[in-house]
Amino acid sequence: MHNNLDCSLFFTMKTQSIRNFRSIKLKRPQDREILEKVSHSIGMAEALSEPLWLGDEKHRTIYVNPMWEALTGYTLDEYIGRPADWCFDEKSKKIIAEQHKLRTKGQSSKYEGIMTSKSGEKIPILISGSPTSAGGTIGLWIDLRKSKRLAHQERIARQIMRHSAEAFVILSKGRKIKLWNHAAEKMFGYKEEEVLKKSIDIIIPKDQSASNKGLIEEVGKKKHLKNAELTRQTKSGELIEVSASITKVVSNNSNFIGYLIIYRDITQQKRTHTELQKRFEAIQDAYKELGLQRRHLDYMYEIVDTAVSDCSLADLEKLIVSAMCLLTKSDGTVLRLYDEKRKVLKLKACFGVSQKWWDKSQISFENSIAQEAIENKRAIIIDDIDSFSKHQGVKLLKAHKYKTLILIPLMMGDTIIGSLSLYTSDPAKFRLIETDFLENMGKQCSIALCSKSAHSK
Repeated sequence: MHNNLDCSLFFTMKTQSIRNFRSIKLKRPQDREILEKVSHSIGMAEALSEPLWLGDEKHRTIYVNPMWEALTGYTLDEYIGRPADWCFDEKSKKIIAEQHKLRTKGQSSKYEGIMTSKSGEKIPILISGSPTSAGGTIGLWIDLRKSKRLAHQERIARQIMRHSAEAFVILSKGRKIKLWNHAAEKMFGYKEEEVLKKSIDIIIPKDQSASNKGLIEEVGKKKHLKNAELTRQTKSGELIEVSASITKVVSNNSNFIGYLIIYRDITQQKRTHTELQKRFEAIQDAYKELGLQRRHLDYMYEIVDTAVSDCSLADLEKLIVSAMCLLTKSDGTVLRLYDEKRKVLKLKACFGVSQKWWDKSQISFENSIAQEAIENKRAIIIDDIDSFSKHQGVKLLKAHKYKTLILIPLMMGDTIIGSLSLYTSDPAKFRLIETDFLENMGKQCSIALCSKSAHSK
């Protein structure tokens, strides 16, 4: 049945072609014979919508089909009897003349030429020419304008990619490198010939393989990923920071064919950002330090002012413990003054501790931590104070979960004034406290207490 249908279609095309041929005004009777002998080829060309030209043994035009007329703008009547190269440029005429020599030898060939349409447009043509059994030549034409435009656009696109300041890499769907531009050579150190047809894994650090797999999956879902910050490895082994935009490439039929990756080296940018961040943090620290010094000065002024004002000694003592607690960020501060007659340290003020601390309203000076600090004339810091046997309030320390003590001796020359005890449950709080600050505050508090005590008497 299929064969019968083919024969029927062929017969119909042939019959229609012959019938149409009778109305064509040909130059010679034998030209009609040529037409009738190749009518099946003409019918096939017209069924496929391909432009067709037919010439005699001297390559003069006998017939052109409607598709040829639509392409060139010339009618059949205008072209009959014209030489085959009539509307072609000079270069194409030379090519056509060479091809006609092959026809005399019974050979077919394909070649390109530039013809000028009736409107004056230059049209690139691919011609498939063959000798006919009747002694003439038949040629099928293919309009190359679209393919030439696409090829031109592709050349431009490739030139742009090759000479772009950003690294362009094209991968096959198997992640093999198909294009590697000059910027990629400069960025990663590999020449194009070194990486073509190799896996893109050549620039991926081994410890990044798992995250890269996740990246591929993400591109597969989203089809495009923009400005992903990644670490990649150069030929020399150096790790660089890059920003990558990855596109999943598909064909006109939406078939997945590969990836386009644009890399931008952001190593220096990140270094600059890190440096700026460090500078910003340094400035912040400087402002914090200035603020802290300002608070130191403010509290020192307030302590001195309270010492010479009408405020009571008790008010000064409360100010000292609260100021020291806030300045040092301690969890608790205790002020004790020395009673020389009884050789004890009396609790005068505290801040941040419970009332139970008053149960230890006085402690022995002999063999105390305060005595050690006063004899050495410097502040003492002790970690794990809750297990330090020399401390006379271990139960209180454990109840408050205090871990670290800073004890500041209060003295005027060789005269013992007392001690300031700073407690914290977090040892890290005291690691940045400067000794100079503790000594200065100790001196100021000693002077203020001594002055207020003398004034009170």
